[in-house]
Amino acid sequence: MILFTLRCARGHQLAGWVCDGDVFEAQQRAGEISCPECGETKVEKAVMAPRLGRFRRLALGLGVAEDPGGRP
Repeated sequence: MILFTLRCARGHQLAGWVCDGDVFEAQQRAGEISCPECGETKVEKAVMAPRLGRFRRLALGLGVAEDPGGRP
């Protein structure tokens, strides 16, 4: 499952879980996705920052911030 951050035409942000991007595209074209706040069916993917795991960040040389307890 993929979690998309979505935004309706009225600016409300919502989350959408789908099996894959093609399923999202088909549901979007059919107007099957609607905003729970206003009912708007014009919904698009919002810009999202990628989530990188700790080991991937280290491999990319991005480092890991230390927590207050001193653990990485």
